[in-house]
Order: sequence, then C-alpha cells, then structure tokens
Amino acid sequence: MFKNILAKLFDIFKQYHSKEMIANLDTKVIKYKLNEVEIITTVVDDIKPNCYVVSIYNATVAYAEDELSKITIKYQKIISKILIKLFSFILKVINIDKIQMLNNYMLSTNFYPESFNSIDLQKLREMAINDYPAHTLLLRSVNNIQNHRLYCNLLKDNWLPITFRQVYLFNDYSECDKHINYRRDKKLRDDKRYEFIEVDIENFALFERAVALYNQLYLDKYSQHNVQFTPLYLQELVKKEILHLRMLYDHKYNKYVGVVGLIGEDNIVTAPIVGYDFSYSKKEALYRRVIAYAMEYARDNKLQLNLSSGAGQFKVRRGATAELEYVFVYTKHLSIVKRVIWYLVSIITNYFYAGLLKKLKL
Repeated sequence: MFKNILAKLFDIFKQYHSKEMIANLDTKVIKYKLNEVEIITTVVDDIKPNCYVVSIYNATVAYAEDELSKITIKYQKIISKILIKLFSFILKVINIDKIQMLNNYMLSTNFYPESFNSIDLQKLREMAINDYPAHTLLLRSVNNIQNHRLYCNLLKDNWLPITFRQVYLFNDYSECDKHINYRRDKKLRDDKRYEFIEVDIENFALFERAVALYNQLYLDKYSQHNVQFTPLYLQELVKKEILHLRMLYDHKYNKYVGVVGLIGEDNIVTAPIVGYDFSYSKKEALYRRVIAYAMEYARDNKLQLNLSSGAGQFKVRRGATAELEYVFVYTKHLSIVKRVIWYLVSIITNYFYAGLLKKLKL
C-alpha cells in the first residue's frame, strides 16, 4: 500500500478523462521525469468551472465565498466580501488560472516524499517553464512542519508563498493520549454494533455508497467546490492499491453508514475520503468513529497524519497541531503585471487572511 502513487495516478488519468474521475475537474495531466523521479503535473489554460485542486481562482474566490458564512463579526464579513470581490476582478483580468501545478495528486492534500526533495528544483522549474512559458508555476499543500526542507528551498529559489488554509497535523501521538476526547473516541472501537469493513473491489454499489456518504459531508454540508469523486475513481484507486478504503457497517440496521479512505507517501498519510450518514443522530458519533479509525491507522503504522482543514476545534481537542498551509508560486518568467499581482496576492493572504484563519480557527 502507498507505493509508486504518482505513477499509478498517471496511468489512471491516461485511461480516463479527468471528469470521469473527479466530476468537477477539468485539466490536462502530464508527467516530468527527473533523476528517475516521476512528477505528475496538471495544466489549465483559463478560468472555467473547475476544482480547486487545479484552479487558483476557485481556491481563492469561489471557495472563499463559501467560507463567509462562518464569519460572525459584521465588520470582518464586510471587509472579507470587499476583498473577495476585488480578488475576483483582478484574477480574471490576468487569467489567474493559466497555471501549471507541479507534483499534483489532485487530492485535498498533496505529498512531497523524499524522492521529490532529492531532485534539482531549479532544473524541474526550467523544464516546466520551457514546456509552458506563459503559465504560472505552482506547488500546493506546503507547510513548514511536514515540508520544512521544501519550504526553505522554495523561498531560496524566489517562489512566492500564498497562505491557502490552516491544516491539522498529528505528529506526536503521546500528546493525543492527554486529551479526554481522544481517549473517549478510542473506546468507540469496543462497540460491536459498528464495524469497519474492507470494500469488495468488484462490488461497484459499495463505491457508489462511499461517494454518497462523502458527498453528504464535503459537498452538501461544506462546499460544492470540494473534490467531487466518482465511484469509478474510488474503485480504480483501490484496485491500484493507492487508497486504503474502509466502510463503517451498522449491524443493527444492516447498512453502511460511514466511510474513510486514506492515502500516504513515505511517513505521512491523509484522509481525502471521509463521510457518514447524516440521517443518524449525533449520539451515534459516526464522524468521531471514522476520524478515530484514521487516527488509529496512522498511529498503528507509525505515520504522521495530516487531517487537512476544517473542524479545527474538533481536531485540536484530540491532539492536533494547527499549521498554515501554502501554495508556492513562481512568476519570474511572467509579465511584470502578472508578477506584481501575484506579489499582492501573496502579501494580502499572508498578512490578512492568515491572521483570520488563526483567529477564527478555520
């Protein structure tokens, strides 16, 4: 499990169109090879309906609009609305989505294994710019804890950091033991009514159910701009041993009521697939159960867990550390206008948005 993930992902996207895998994804998928390291890359030419994993416009404007409802202080909401409108206009003027995103797993969180850290970053950059000289270069999902070496190298190579979101990391499980919520969640495993079951690869209906449960949480509750996985994609990911997928089965009512899917590289794992049946009472603790499974899987396998963004207080109360996550942008080959605007985006997100994320624990 979790070996040669990028090569396997590239094989899937060679076989199928991107929208067959992720319903709201529209991108070209290419591959670079440097020192025997394969780097899967997405290329988008303009602003269009798209998923934030390949689109800066959707990541910074469409997604931000969904987050406005979480701001309860009136003046902060007004300022945020004005900034979003200003961002939208500026980003459209410079066609912000003319981008090439390197090392893109097309998940909520990308990985940077040791093989990537060992490559010549400048040489990779030059290869990418040679192929697409008019496109902005990007790297997503960089944080200064789990990707410290890359973070420093990017700054040295004159990449601009753009604050994207706040993620929640589990790096020290001894800290989790100090939290009563974590200890309570572990005890849920003793409940014989619910059981996590491995998915039968040939049973397509199970993958449809998994997607339906995920959609209830990530699309219906949070945002339609989140990754819209298809059942076919989940099936392909499991077949190629990219995704560790488990369904939560309710023996009392004989049905699947939760899902958790984990993907990892080296010593870091994340859970891009999480969902549960919203018709159940909160007392049944379905969300707690699926997160507890992800945490115990990571702990049992001695892996760091990146639980991405959202539900910040829930995760902190179980021992998570909040950390800002960045998109790094390289613009030196672009026009002066685009370079200035990217620089302004970097300044605004790092000095306003970052503080807002920390204060509101988003």
